[in-house]
Amino acid sequence: MPRILISLILLAATAGLQAQQILRGVVVEKDTATPLPFVYLINKSNGNGTMADNDGRFTLNTNESDTIVCSSVGFMKLYMPVKQLSRNARGEVVLVMTPLPINLAPVTISAFKYKPYERQYMNDIIDRSRIKTMSYFSSPISALYMRYSKEGKQINKLAKIFEKLLIEEEVQKKLSREILIRLTGDDKIDYDGFRRYCYYVSDNYILTHDGMELYTKVMDCYRRWKTERRE
Repeated sequence: MPRILISLILLAATAGLQAQQILRGVVVEKDTATPLPFVYLINKSNGNGTMADNDGRFTLNTNESDTIVCSSVGFMKLYMPVKQLSRNARGEVVLVMTPLPINLAPVTISAFKYKPYERQYMNDIIDRSRIKTMSYFSSPISALYMRYSKEGKQINKLAKIFEKLLIEEEVQKKLSREILIRLTGDDKIDYDGFRRYCYYVSDNYILTHDGMELYTKVMDCYRRWKTERRE
């Protein structure tokens, strides 16, 4: 019995290994065949994924029953079952993505909430609150007024609120809920919960990083998020 059991286990393991395959290929833009760099490719079955390189090329572990989700800002999301993919003479697949009819670059995905005059007002308040740090030497009276007067305290409180609002606006340009959905292919993701979980991708990190460096960090965190939340 032990020998039979061991044989069955080895047979099952071998079958599993044979079912797995390394998918290699390139992502291109429809009608132009132009390689698309930095496209996210997610295995819908397990949440694992990768990013195409600067030439649109990628490598991803898959099974025959898996579905690959390709996501890139400004392009329609592509769902492609692995079993439907055909390989060329080099054993590679070509994934073709279609541009969206409306340009959805990261900077325009989140509509700006503030009108120009509102943003100018917030910046003016922030500038006024900084008098206390700038004027101790040039005008001690102004500095004391801003620090201790009722109006000065109100301006300082407003300035802190406005600074947070403007920072959030800049963060949303790079990692709004819409952008996160496009990256992960997960349209039911809890954006606020994910941001709390992925605490090290802080507002400051988002503001000081761009492109592949930022979104690779986000996708690494997303894979851990999916693994830990899987029932």
